[in-house]
Amino acid sequence: MVNRIHGVAIPWWAVHGLTLIGFGCLVLIPVGLGFWFASSGLHSVGRGDWSQIPEAALLYLPVCWVSAVAGITRWVWRHLLHGPPAVLRSDRTRSLDLVPQTTPMVEEYRHHFLVHLPGNEILQLDVAERALDVPWLSPVLEGLVIVHLSDFHFTGRVGKTYFKDVIGHSNLLQPDLVAITGDLVDRPDCIDWIPDTLGQLRSRFGTYFVLGNHDRKAGASRLRRMLVDSGLVDLGGRWVEVLIRDQPVVLAGNELPWFPPAADLQNAPPPSTQGGPIRILLTHSPDQLDWARAQQIDLMLAGHTHGGQVRFPLIGPILAPSLEGVRYASGTFHSPPTIMHVTRGISGQLPVRMNCPPEMAKLTLHAVAKS
Repeated sequence: MVNRIHGVAIPWWAVHGLTLIGFGCLVLIPVGLGFWFASSGLHSVGRGDWSQIPEAALLYLPVCWVSAVAGITRWVWRHLLHGPPAVLRSDRTRSLDLVPQTTPMVEEYRHHFLVHLPGNEILQLDVAERALDVPWLSPVLEGLVIVHLSDFHFTGRVGKTYFKDVIGHSNLLQPDLVAITGDLVDRPDCIDWIPDTLGQLRSRFGTYFVLGNHDRKAGASRLRRMLVDSGLVDLGGRWVEVLIRDQPVVLAGNELPWFPPAADLQNAPPPSTQGGPIRILLTHSPDQLDWARAQQIDLMLAGHTHGGQVRFPLIGPILAPSLEGVRYASGTFHSPPTIMHVTRGISGQLPVRMNCPPEMAKLTLHAVAKS
């Protein structure tokens, strides 16, 4: 329930209220039932008088059993029976420790006390280098490099210096394009960080962005202006055609469900399957995959889920703000004709990551030889 609440466009007070109710139920219902079973002498299934059990409990317990079977089945499918998609040519990761060796007494170095919790990986950046075989990519664009960034969550809880370091490492990758997929700023005063951080991103053919649900809290209009004034290109609800190596590429933006409408591609060049340029979509949520497939998007870039932010051994992520739950928490997925890449993002509103470090993705696109 909590995952799906965060995948729809409802007011913030409703999101927070329903989330608290969800977590409350998660704790109080099992504790209450356990206490009732113990006090009633029903210590194990199959013993005692089941007629004494309240109807609500008789409904709740089968729901738990069915959910457990469904969850285990999905886990087996994802982790044991379903390998990485064939379009993922290679995937390697290197980790960077962005914890400063010394901490000057200036504001931009200061972090919330949660950052310093034992085991917290919020400052341990993974640089994921993934090579993708894009079926209709022109040979002229062979080796095109995109740096995919998302979910910066400027709140002041993680000092600005961390984000400046992230930008510096992105620039070292010397990308052709930089794609930013939303949730940039949570606190209005942190919009002023943009020129020193995202405004310093460098790429050969531009830095493009869409906004996410958290950007509503900071003031989306002012945030857009600051980003554009800092040299970034706004793709919110529109598409543009850019020339890369004299080859056209369509870049589109979809900020649904929070900022309608999505880009209208009716007047765009035909899709790549019909001889047109490849289409690359920037969107905040992986829930827009069906929209992307309907628009014959070749490559969709998304964030929003943070990879679950806390991943449990063996089980993996539990919380992911998506209508699909944890299905698209992070990684590369292929649902023809669309390849979708979901990044874990750079930070989080709550500065805690366990077994799920932040991620910067370097995507190298490869043309597939036609037989």
